[in-house]
Amino acid sequence: MRKITFVLFVGLILNTSSIFAWGRVGHTMVAEIAMSYLNKGVKDSVQKYLGSMTFGEAGTWMDDVRSDKKYNYMKTWHYADVARDSTYVETGEENAVNEIEKAMKELNNKATLTKEQINMDLKILFHLIGDLHQPLHCGYKDDKGGNTVDVEFNFQSTNLHSSWDTKIIEYKLTQVQKDVVEICKKMTAAEKKKYQKVDVIEWFKESRAYLPEAYNLEKGSVIQEEYMKKALPIIEKQLVIAGLRLASVLNETFKK
Repeated sequence: MRKITFVLFVGLILNTSSIFAWGRVGHTMVAEIAMSYLNKGVKDSVQKYLGSMTFGEAGTWMDDVRSDKKYNYMKTWHYADVARDSTYVETGEENAVNEIEKAMKELNNKATLTKEQINMDLKILFHLIGDLHQPLHCGYKDDKGGNTVDVEFNFQSTNLHSSWDTKIIEYKLTQVQKDVVEICKKMTAAEKKKYQKVDVIEWFKESRAYLPEAYNLEKGSVIQEEYMKKALPIIEKQLVIAGLRLASVLNETFKK
C-alpha cells in the first residue's frame, strides 16, 4: 500500500483565502493525492515539465492567474453548467469537460509539443480535473452553479457555490485532512481501478448526481452542522477520486 502524505497541509492552514473551486486547500489536496499514486518515472517526467513549480502550485495556477486579464479566455473553462432538466451534450463550448479532453489529447501527442505547451496542458489538467469533481462546477445554468443561491455560513453572508468550494473544507480542515488520508488507506485495489477509468463525461455525470444533496436547503438558509455532516463525506470522496483520476491520466500519458 502506498504511503499517503500531504506535506503542504501545515502551510495550507495559513493560506486558505481563495474564493475559487475547491480553494487552495482542495486543489492542493487533489495534487498531493495524485502525486502519491504516480509511478516514479512519471512523477519525474511531470516535475521536469512543471519546472520549479510544485504539484500543489500547478493545482492552483488557473485560479492564481484569474486576476490577469490576458487569461480571461480561460474563464469558462472552470465549469460545465447545464440546464436543470438537461443532460450533458458534447458541443464546442469552452468548458471544463472539453478543455480536459483537449489537454489529454494534446499530451497524447506530446512529441509534437513544445515544453511550454506541455507545461500549460499539465496545469490545465491539474486544475480542471479537480474542478470537475466539485458538484457545483457541474451545476445549473440558471443560478450559475449555485453562485446566486444566498446562504449564511458561520455568521457571514455567502453563496452555496462558495460554501462547497472553500468554506466547509476550511471550517472542517482538521477532519478533512484525517478523513481523506483514511479514505485513501481503506480503498481497495478494485475500487481504485474502477475510479481511475478515464471517462470525462462520466466524471461530470457523477459529480452532477450530487446536486440534490447540495441543494437540500432553503434559499437564504443558514448552513448548519447537520448539513455539513452530509456534505463533508461527498466533498472528501470527490477530492480523493479527483486525485486518483489525475494520477491515472498522468501515469497513462507519461508512461515509458
